[in-house]
Amino acid sequence: MMSNKNKGILIFAILYIVLFVLDGVKWLASLMPSAIANYLVYVILALYGSFLFKDKLIQQWNEIRKTKLKFFFGALKGWLFLILMTVFFGFISGMLRQFLELDGQGLNQSNIQSTFQEQPLLIAIFACIIGPLVEELFFRQLLLHYLQKRLPGLLSIILVGLVFALTHMHNLSLSEWIGAVGYLGGGLAFSIIYVKEKENIYYPLLIHMLGNSLALINVALS
Repeated sequence: MMSNKNKGILIFAILYIVLFVLDGVKWLASLMPSAIANYLVYVILALYGSFLFKDKLIQQWNEIRKTKLKFFFGALKGWLFLILMTVFFGFISGMLRQFLELDGQGLNQSNIQSTFQEQPLLIAIFACIIGPLVEELFFRQLLLHYLQKRLPGLLSIILVGLVFALTHMHNLSLSEWIGAVGYLGGGLAFSIIYVKEKENIYYPLLIHMLGNSLALINVALS
C-alpha cells in the first residue's frame, strides 16, 4: 500500500505535469486572468512542494550551514558551468535558427519580456525565486532523484535535461523545438550539479536563481 508520503509526491508530480506539461494553466486562465492563474499555480506548487520535501530540505540546509565555504565555491563553480552550457547550447540554437532561416525567438522568452514590461517586480519574484524553486523540486528533487535509482546516471541526467527543455515549449512549431535546444544547456547543467553535489538541492536551486536573475537583468537592459 502506498504511504502518505508517496501519495503526496505522486500528487505533486501529477499537478506539475497537468499544469505545465499538458498546459492546464491555460484552462485556469479561462476562469480568471491569465497572470493571476500563472502566479497562483506557482505559489501553490512552491508551498506544497516545500512542505512535501521539508525534512529533506531541512537536512540539506543543515549540511550547508556546516560547510558554508564549500557551498560558496561549489555554487560559484556551478554558476560558471551553467554560463558555459547556456552559451554553448544557445549558440547551437542560434545557428540552427540561422540555418533554417527562422526569425524571432521562442515564445517563452517573448512572454517573459512582455510580462516584465507590464509587471517587472512580480516577474522578478516569480522568475528568479518561486519559479526556480518549483522547477528544482520537480526536476531534481523528485524526477532525477527517482531516475538515479533506476537508470544509469548519465542516462537519467540526459532524460531530465530533455524533459526540462521540452517543458519550456509552448507549441510544436519548428521554432519552439529550436528554442528548446537553448534550454537543454540549463537542464543538463542543473542535473549534473545536483548529482555532483550529492543530491543537495540548494546547489542547483541557487544557481538556477542566479541564472534566471542574470537573464532577467539582460531583458531589463535590452
